[in-house]
Amino acid sequence: TCNEIQRLFTALATQPTREIAHHLRWSTWRRRHQARARHSHYQRQAALQP
Repeated sequence: TCNEIQRLFTALATQPTREIAHHLRWSTWRRRHQARARHSHYQRQAALQP
């Protein structure tokens, strides 16, 4: 998302080098978590339909 890109850019531009890896890992985790949540939501919605 645009907000995530802005957050990452700000973090990468202003943080020390050692923290860059942390922000990239966090972003990867967040995208993966959102994908799992979206998948689970769609599965649940499909199961509830008659």
